[in-house]
Amino acid sequence: MKEILALIPARGGSKGIPRKNLRDLGGKPLIVWTIQQALATPGLRVVVSTEDGEIAEVSRAAGAEVFLRPAELAQDTTATEPVVLHAISVATDEGRRPGAVVLLQATSPVRLPGTIGRALEQFNRTDVDSLVGVVPVPPFIWSTEDDRAVPHWDYEHRLRRQDMTERELRYRETGSLYVTRTEVYEQTRNRLGGRIGAFVMEPVEGTDIDSWDDLELAAARIPLV
Repeated sequence: MKEILALIPARGGSKGIPRKNLRDLGGKPLIVWTIQQALATPGLRVVVSTEDGEIAEVSRAAGAEVFLRPAELAQDTTATEPVVLHAISVATDEGRRPGAVVLLQATSPVRLPGTIGRALEQFNRTDVDSLVGVVPVPPFIWSTEDDRAVPHWDYEHRLRRQDMTERELRYRETGSLYVTRTEVYEQTRNRLGGRIGAFVMEPVEGTDIDSWDDLELAAARIPLV
């Protein structure tokens, strides 16, 4: 496969936690954890996409390349896919069009040693078009319809969590990690498409920082990595 681009989107604005990507976590700016995890994975070109000068400076100091994106791709309403397509375009203009993109969320810093490498190995071994990072959850899922509770599992035959097989579990998308062939982005403008595989991560790796409480939780879990 051609070069693999590990892309870490990190804009300067954030509402829940101002300047979130630069907040201290375990003695490092939050984004640095993801940069270092990517750099520790052989075969990746590690790039941070940002419009923010301070994030760019911190990212370069940590060893990442930086693609500066236009302000219109750094709004509260900006989806991730246009940011990835911008990065693919920049890399292609350099003569380094990637064969695949590893999309890493900086706000999911809890990744165990080797996790990104294992995801790449599964991606290559299974020959999928895209891979989504997930964590296992029990299937006891309900929704509501009018005033009724609607089960999405067989509540009449409740199994114990420890007795469930992989097929009986459900999986939550973490947002932490995706691996996707470049043409999937170009053809569908989506990080997932074609033949999709699930990369099962450890439950602790499902930590996503969206609030101050999440930041405290991540600080308690980050020593694991």
